Amino acid sequence: MKEIIAIIRTDHVEPTKGALESIDVKGITFSNVIGRGRQRGTIRVPDPESTVRKDVGVYIMQQRGIISDADDPKYHVPVQKEIELGFLPKKMLMIVVNDDEVPHIVDTLTQINRSGQQGDGKIFVCPMTDAVRIRTGERGNKALS
Repeated sequence: MKEIIAIIRTDHVEPTKGALESIDVKGITFSNVIGRGRQRGTIRVPDPESTVRKDVGVYIMQQRGIISDADDPKYHVPVQKEIELGFLPKKMLMIVVNDDEVPHIVDTLTQINRSGQQGDGKIFVCPMTDAVRIRTGERGNKALS
């Protein structure tokens, strides 16, 4: 048995639940958590003021003859700034499954939650030595079903 612990973005909860249900994962626990990873709680957001200043600068450069076409899209890339938020809200999901189910579940979680941006999350796979169903006292794999 293995425990899969995944830390994901809060806006990916519904797609994640749907994907796990579609591959017949039954027992899932979600929790609200806060934390930070390698990015140290920073996010990149558009900076409208800097973008406007940059766009105005492009038109001034055209007036002075430094560039020929101020409307060229390569000069109008939105400017982003980093904001440090400290700890970010996330969702943590926990699933306990048989060893043979782990690769498929991890692949599904990765596909659904990957945006290519910092803060997509992390998946941990941990050994599970035992499980006990409180109602009946069943142990091990029987407690999972």
